[in-house]
Order: sequence, then C-alpha cells, then structure tokens
Amino acid sequence: MIKINLLPVKEEKLINEAKGFLFIVAISLALVVALAVLNSSMLVEREDESKKRISEADKEIANLKTIMGEIKSLKAKKAKLQEKMDMIVRLQEQNVGPVRILDELSLKIPSNKIWLNDISLNGKNMSMNGNTLENQEVANFMKQLENSLFFSRINLKKVTKNKAVKGVPLLAFSMNTGVHPTGRKKVGPKKKVAPATAKQTKK
Repeated sequence: MIKINLLPVKEEKLINEAKGFLFIVAISLALVVALAVLNSSMLVEREDESKKRISEADKEIANLKTIMGEIKSLKAKKAKLQEKMDMIVRLQEQNVGPVRILDELSLKIPSNKIWLNDISLNGKNMSMNGNTLENQEVANFMKQLENSLFFSRINLKKVTKNKAVKGVPLLAFSMNTGVHPTGRKKVGPKKKVAPATAKQTKK
C-alpha cells in the first residue's frame, strides 16, 4: 500500500490564499489613503474658496460702509443747505413782503371814492380802516382783494355812517384779511360779495 503526504500542498495553498488576502488588504489600504488624500485636497480647496468669498464679502461690506457714510454726509449737507434757503426765504418775506403787500393794496383800491386811514399788519393777518362815499365802493374793493394773489379770507367787519365833511356824507368801514407775502399759487373761485349796508350809529 502506497501512502502520499499532502501536507506541503495544503501549506502552499494556505500561503497563496494569505498572499491574496494581503494583496486585497494592501489595495484597500491604498484606496483608503488615496481617498483620504483626495478628500483632504478637496477640503483644502473648499476652505481656500470659502476664505476667498469671505474676503470678497468683507471688501463689499467695507465699500457699502463707505457709500453709506457718503450718503449720510450728503444728507447732512442737504439739510444745512435747505436750512439756509429757508432762512433766505424768511428774510426776503420780512424785508420785501410788507412792501409788496402795501404796493398791491394801493393798486387794488378801485377809485378815489374810497381810501384807507390806517393799516395794521400782524404776521400774515392785516386789518384796515377807511372811509368811502358809497357802499358799492367797499364791495368793489373786496372783489379786487379776492382776485389778488396776495390776499385771502377777506372779511368785512362793519360799515357805519361817519361825520360829514364839508357837507359830504361819509361811511366808515373796517375789514381784515389774510396776506401772502410771496403770493398764492392759484386763485380760488370768485365769491359774490353783496353790497355793504350802512348801519345807523347813535350820535
């Protein structure tokens, strides 16, 4: 009977399997290392890109802050300029306004049958007293004032009989009105003014 020893064949087979396993492990490790290196490289690129974007955002914020500062400066300059312009307008109204108002008032007196004795100007309100020969002249005077760009809210307070001068009977009147030193932009609808009626006064 012949006996064969198979032990060396089994050992060789085991060695070959071990070599194959080690080869697979080595390849797996190489792949893991390669993936780790690739992932690290990608992370570095992303970090660099993020830093670049952050830097650009910081520059944009700095530019916006500069622009906002310039806008605030321009607003402040505009406010100061507007204040100066308003002051100039007020000074013009104070200096030129009364002269224009009085000039306009003299132009609106309809005839030599009516005249003013005294005028009082308080801010944007004026009161006046005068004499006339006829009631209709007072009504005409009020119409002229209503058609002017410098007067508004004409209010006739009273018309009374006054003392006669050289035998000529006179009527005394008083009225108040609003004034506009720089003129109104437009004239409102004309109002019908009824002729003034003289009131009897006790002597």
